[in-house]
Amino acid sequence: MNDIEPVDSRELSNRGFKGVSATVGGVALLVLKGIAGWLGGIVGLGIGVIAMGVGLSSLKSSSKADKTGGVVALGAGALLALTGIAHWHIPIISGIAGLSTGLVTLGAVGLIGYGVWNIIKFVRGLRSRA
Repeated sequence: MNDIEPVDSRELSNRGFKGVSATVGGVALLVLKGIAGWLGGIVGLGIGVIAMGVGLSSLKSSSKADKTGGVVALGAGALLALTGIAHWHIPIISGIAGLSTGLVTLGAVGLIGYGVWNIIKFVRGLRSRA
């Protein structure tokens, strides 16, 4: 798409929504990763289980967007649960959980980057309409 031509209103609003929601989601994921170690990892395990429950319930929906969000919530929940378990120092599981902590950080940074990119495209689209 050319940034000089006016952008469709629906596409423009979708970019703005995706940008803000992805950025907020990435920041929230970093915050959740930070509090996952509280109370010896129990908070992380609880947050992970709740997120996996939300993800599983979203998979039952008929909407493709809900199913996609459900898969993301399920994966993030599993990683957050492993991040909480990493504080228990169980030999084999702690190694896997340490990897999951890095994956949570990588996913959060990826979400923030995707959000910022969509916000930039949103602002360019607004400028082309003016």
